[in-house]
Amino acid sequence: MSRKLFLIFLCLFLSAIYSYSQQPGEVFYLYPTPGELIEVIDEGNLSFDKNLLNPVDNVSKYVDTKSRNLNLGIYMADMAYAAFFSKRTRVLDYLKVINTLSNYLLISSQIKQNLVDDFTENIDNFDSIYHFTNVYYYDIMHELEKNNNSNIMTLIISGAYIECIHIAVNLAGEFEDNSSLLQKVAEQKFAFINLVKACELRKNNRNIAEVLAYMLEIQEIYERVKMLQGTKREMIRTADGKIRFKGGPKLKIEEKEFNDLKKSIIRIRTEIINNK
Repeated sequence: MSRKLFLIFLCLFLSAIYSYSQQPGEVFYLYPTPGELIEVIDEGNLSFDKNLLNPVDNVSKYVDTKSRNLNLGIYMADMAYAAFFSKRTRVLDYLKVINTLSNYLLISSQIKQNLVDDFTENIDNFDSIYHFTNVYYYDIMHELEKNNNSNIMTLIISGAYIECIHIAVNLAGEFEDNSSLLQKVAEQKFAFINLVKACELRKNNRNIAEVLAYMLEIQEIYERVKMLQGTKREMIRTADGKIRFKGGPKLKIEEKEFNDLKKSIIRIRTEIINNK
């Protein structure tokens, strides 16, 4: 039950993972690509479930900054999920919605035009579409970071993170001990805690403060996920300037924590897509 399982987390990691060094005040932003993540995908059979996607018609509900950017992250996660399963029509639908919401961002028109052109020219090549989904996400995050739009960046990342966990826990169905998919869910503990720290740094912003309440609820559940003995977790910088994690404790999620996480994620995600 694990091929495509981590692709559910693709968009979760398409979004920037906030990683903190040991130097006070120094923050690194890591943007893993599908190529880096595909190495951890096993063979298996997970099916596409259209009911797990945020309907494109919901975009009319998003008239404020918080809902637009949270749901932009959600729609980006959904588009990559659809692209991985070669759902051409759905990819095009989400492309339109993402392009619409991107109009509210302070990013160059060239990035948006490149997205449209690349998708239009390669719509029948889903390997390329999947690749461009990642490239576009990276380009947006890079430009927002360059323009010091960290609040918007955090909202988009939070939306993508919540959506990918939502897809994963729902595809997992009922709790199954030693499930490889649930192992991947458990392994998000440290990355999620880092994302919470990023939200806490910006909690003076009202929108971030409201999202932080959601994140703290999820973090409380993750803090109960058991850490089994493993190796020391290290963050290293590679020769090409990228950040990698090496080692770390093994994590195991139990049935109660899984059920609590699933219940919270479903409620939180429902509130976000309905703009409640």
